Amino acid sequence: MRFYCTLSLYFIITVFISLNVLSADCKKPVMPTNDEWLDWLSEIKKEALKEGISQNTIDAELSDVSPQKKIIMRDRCQPESTITLKEYLYYRVDKSRIIAGRNMMKKYKEELNQISTHFGIQPRFIIAVLGMESFYGKNQGNISTIEAVTTLAYDRRRSSFYKKQLFAALKIIEQGLVDSDKLIGSWGGAVGMTQMIPTTFIESGYDWDGGGVDIWSSYSDAFASIANYLTSIDKNPWLFDASWGREVLPPKNILDFYDSLRQNNPKGCSSVKSRSIPKKLSEWNKLGFIVVNNNNLPKRNDLEARLIAPDGIDGRMFIVYQNYKNLLYYNCSSYYAVSIGLLSDEITK
Repeated sequence: MRFYCTLSLYFIITVFISLNVLSADCKKPVMPTNDEWLDWLSEIKKEALKEGISQNTIDAELSDVSPQKKIIMRDRCQPESTITLKEYLYYRVDKSRIIAGRNMMKKYKEELNQISTHFGIQPRFIIAVLGMESFYGKNQGNISTIEAVTTLAYDRRRSSFYKKQLFAALKIIEQGLVDSDKLIGSWGGAVGMTQMIPTTFIESGYDWDGGGVDIWSSYSDAFASIANYLTSIDKNPWLFDASWGREVLPPKNILDFYDSLRQNNPKGCSSVKSRSIPKKLSEWNKLGFIVVNNNNLPKRNDLEARLIAPDGIDGRMFIVYQNYKNLLYYNCSSYYAVSIGLLSDEITK
């Protein structure tokens, strides 16, 4: 299973939050009585056994766990932000993150080049994701993953999804992939420098240095895990000889044909569906789109090129390529994927 969301989706730039516009589900949760919790937990333990998890692991990890109101509130009360792309980029593609990314590129040049060759992905994208997810490992969260996913599995809002995360977290411990006391991360269950949820950790976590998969303190493993994830999307192979996209200026007559660029009955997450229909770069050139520095678009017609306008027709626009969609698999947010792309550009300057 792939998941479009990691810690970045949960991260809120509080300066721009509208306190009057909250999720419809945002209300003080009614917490279970002790008997209700224990009855539910008893059923979860039975399900965990059916999933192949041993009784020893179940008893060790679930005997003392209790529901956390603050976690349910964080999940339900994610305010709708009025932040614009410009404001988002101000906080995400900031000077400190760019400088730290450049330093990471230099410090780990050898490991990054080896991982890049192995997986077929440019180092700058690996570093940009790491920078966006945890500020290069500095902000990993400090909440017990078992406690977080058990609490959210109990809550009805996303119970089915978080049951899968709970069973995956238990399997991680059962298989000795990570010690129980080290399985910590965000309130939403994302862990490590890469902020992967448990199912994604099992699927894409990569042991590069031979010491076991450690995305908490091994940069080599974190780099390789990100690379493994972004390049293992079968339906959308990563293109090593292409970038993510570039900012463009639209033609003056864009209103005449903008609606005709919409996809017909698109599939996928919201940001995948909001991309335009694909066109060759030469076709975008003919329509009058130019790069933001007033140059023509590259002379390559072997790339699938689509237009995105995260803030609508009056906002900034970008022509994006196949790799952009892979970034959306990591987090289905146009703001996020554009930020990764722009940060990757900046750290290589």
